Amino acid sequence: MPKVSIIIPSYNCADYVRGAVDSALAQTFHDYEIIVVDDGSSDDTREVLEAYGRESRFRYVYQENRGLPGARNAGARASQADYLAFLDADDALAPEALEVMTAELERSGTSWCLIDILKVLGEKKEIRRTTVPAGDLFHEILRNDFIRRAMFFKRQDFFDVGMYDEAMRYREDWELNIRMFGKQKPFAYIGRPLYWYTWREGSITTGNRGKVLVYTEMVLRKHHKRLADAGDRTAAKLYAKNMWDLGRAYFSEQRNTKRAAACVRESLAYDFNARRLFHPVVYRLRRWGVRQDNTTP
Repeated sequence: MPKVSIIIPSYNCADYVRGAVDSALAQTFHDYEIIVVDDGSSDDTREVLEAYGRESRFRYVYQENRGLPGARNAGARASQADYLAFLDADDALAPEALEVMTAELERSGTSWCLIDILKVLGEKKEIRRTTVPAGDLFHEILRNDFIRRAMFFKRQDFFDVGMYDEAMRYREDWELNIRMFGKQKPFAYIGRPLYWYTWREGSITTGNRGKVLVYTEMVLRKHHKRLADAGDRTAAKLYAKNMWDLGRAYFSEQRNTKRAAACVRESLAYDFNARRLFHPVVYRLRRWGVRQDNTTP
């Protein structure tokens, strides 16, 4: 039985998936299997992956399209290892990633790893670090997803929290992170860029801002609202603040006045914050005053 299962979901990523597989095969840690889940691709993903057919650690799984969370869960169900490493088809792992993460979880007895990422944008490379805040981390993860990447889990703990929510086609990582903290699964933070994220136009995360807002609202209503309705006043204030910000984003980015108004109403219902309500008016008055000062002879 392998120690680690590397799960690579792929949907129409024939031009990129070999890079992900090759980074898995280049690991300094060798006790692993690779499972590529072809999530109903219509390109030549299957033909591209035939080149790995003789690699004993490689498995190809095809399914009808179920979205990224569904593909990740399918890989987890097909896995045989103690640990799960989730790698997107257009990204890569640092060569020492599995060695470092496996050693840290076995040393610490923790359930999952928070790590940094190397963001690659053409010739530009930038390290994005996870900053773990002080205080109550469950409420902090409700405030915003402060984790750059969490893609390495003990298999049993991943199943214990319910895996990825397959209804969350976007914001699935934040939603899972909330449940991991909610279930008090202990974590290890490794301050190294072990995951290499390649930014590209039109990818799931960069090409669908409207859907990101919709699924952000789903996360807020699933977790924040539920906790607020159960009497958690901190969660209620966080829900109100996040819904307010979401309403502003619906309006400014999508010109969706209906959703913007609904979010603002929900925000005020859970925390009537006069400062937040009148801030846009005060801001406009101040700008008007500045313009008047600049035009006065």
